[in-house]
Amino acid sequence: MRFCLTLLSILVTYFVCAGCSTQKTEQKIIAVESSVEPTSDGILITRFEIQPNDGSLREALLAFGEPVESQETNIQLENEGLHVRHVESIDLPAITSSIGTVEDQSYVWHGQILHWRDLEQRQIPKEGMLISEQGFFNFIDRGYLSLLARSWPVQREDGLFIYLQLLPSWHIPSGNAIVVGRGTLPLQSKLFPNLGFEALLQEGEAILIAASLYPPDSMEGPQDAGPRSVRLGEALFGGPSKADRVVLLVVESNILPRE
Repeated sequence: MRFCLTLLSILVTYFVCAGCSTQKTEQKIIAVESSVEPTSDGILITRFEIQPNDGSLREALLAFGEPVESQETNIQLENEGLHVRHVESIDLPAITSSIGTVEDQSYVWHGQILHWRDLEQRQIPKEGMLISEQGFFNFIDRGYLSLLARSWPVQREDGLFIYLQLLPSWHIPSGNAIVVGRGTLPLQSKLFPNLGFEALLQEGEAILIAASLYPPDSMEGPQDAGPRSVRLGEALFGGPSKADRVVLLVVESNILPRE
């Protein structure tokens, strides 16, 4: 992520203590209900902030759905702190309960996204951040990390699907245009194609993107003592955080019934 010194500006037209006790605890599954009533084909975004259990996030998610893209893509995503699964929407209550306790939940209906749009965006704090990506460490002191998306219905021989493409990015906006895809082109920008992926979703299917966030600690950095580096995926979803938590972004398809 050679942002400050070796950044290649990419201009886009428009512009993501278990076992200490033997006592068993019963999991309480709470239904996930959306207050959004879609009236067209498209995608619904649900964002969860979860107080995690003691177990592994990766192990909890492996019990549901299947991976997206190739094994190589999944390894690269996990190396940057992102866990991605293709799941059935009906399993969302069980998935969130297996991760922990939901503390906050919000919805955004996007419908069709013909041009790149932000699904998740995080502003770099004014004190800057040391971010790692693919083994490179870079100090970034401005701009925004964004999870960009495009999505639209696709008719195939085996039915109607929602096509979804996701791509993490970083940019420094021009003027007041903080949202990617609106206003003028950014002063600087970078895409991360190695972490991008695509999927076809039927009605009742969803893509999960999850990141574990932790409080900051001090350790020996690549050059000087100071706060540890934050992986790109963790930084995108708001890490480091004040307390342990999991951010779960659900991209859910909605396809209206056809007569």
